[in-house]
Amino acid sequence: MGRANDRVTLTLDETPVVQVLQALAEQQNFNVMIAPEVAGNLSLRLADVPWEQAFQQVLRLANLTSSKTGNILQIQQKQDPAQRRAQQEAARKQKALDQPLVQAVYTPRYAEVADLAAGIKANEEKLLGPRGSITVDKRTNRLVVRDSQQAQKRVAAWIKEMDVSMGQVELSAHIVTINQDKLRELGVKWSAPAGETASGQYQTTTVSSELAVKAATTTVGFNIGRINGRMLELELSALEQQQQLEIIASPRLLVAHQQSASIKQGTEIPYQVSNGK
Repeated sequence: MGRANDRVTLTLDETPVVQVLQALAEQQNFNVMIAPEVAGNLSLRLADVPWEQAFQQVLRLANLTSSKTGNILQIQQKQDPAQRRAQQEAARKQKALDQPLVQAVYTPRYAEVADLAAGIKANEEKLLGPRGSITVDKRTNRLVVRDSQQAQKRVAAWIKEMDVSMGQVELSAHIVTINQDKLRELGVKWSAPAGETASGQYQTTTVSSELAVKAATTTVGFNIGRINGRMLELELSALEQQQQLEIIASPRLLVAHQQSASIKQGTEIPYQVSNGK
């Protein structure tokens, strides 16, 4: 850094480090920039040593580091990598605190805002800044985010990735009353014992009356079978037109993929309970 034939002699006793560095830089006609945190005093004696050696010795004793750009020497406190990263992180957070807050409203097309809000909070350190906040408006299915512009970009990208359509499944059922003989004509074995399945395709639960009257030709209960959907529709429609069955209800339900759903049909019957017996 210094000229090879330049030699210096230093005798210092509790001399401020900044003054020593300025004197060494002046000897080589260098401009010098010294960081504010550089402080402390030095005591040493060097006799007729190369300028570069004297300069490096001063840096080592004061725990300093230097860099040179053109004719300018930059000198700052030496830091270990962990300390440097901590300072950089602190500077990043301070920069985020200095940024103005902006408000953005997100209206997802498919996802529930409550689910999106929970996901953002779970990834809060990655998505939101130190002053960021989110508000859920379930009434209008909107998500209000207040944060810096940089954080809004991260949140918008994350919501775009999460807000995707899910496959849907339609559940349909027919609740009918039908003569047992006509039931057999539908082409499905409906008489599997309750609680069992035939080839994993259907299950039958039959409820019949045990009153002392003439055996009925109609069984009351639920018979669950599996026929081609379109074929079953045609069969039931034809039998209804022939007045051989009555379709009580045909409920349908559209449900998102991997979500539970059910179709229920029934009548509530009140009963009395006396003293818990």
